[in-house]
Amino acid sequence: MKQFRINEQEKSRILGLHVEATSRQYLKEDLNNGMTTIERYNYNRGIQCFLNKKNVKDDEGKPLKLDGSIGNLPNSKSAQAIAKYQSSIGVDSDGVWGYDTNSKMPPKDKIMYKQCIS
Repeated sequence: MKQFRINEQEKSRILGLHVEATSRQYLKEDLNNGMTTIERYNYNRGIQCFLNKKNVKDDEGKPLKLDGSIGNLPNSKSAQAIAKYQSSIGVDSDGVWGYDTNSKMPPKDKIMYKQCIS
């Protein structure tokens, strides 16, 4: 491991470059994983459709609205239902639909899910 020694002026210059770059959003994170807004909306509606067909409800025992909005735990009803489904298939119940959830789905669930997202 190399070590570098810099003075306070150089340290301030480097930090200033970082602040400038982030304020210009050069380091912007892609929260939609390359999906357009309409693709994300349809994808989320597909997840909601699937959970309703599986009869997975929110924490109040209600089915999900097909509104294309997922949100985050603990307040999002869709995320609550996702977490319940994740728990039922042995996935970390974080309320975020991703690779782990998709890969652990039983074959029958995958068929139903694909019908919902198409």
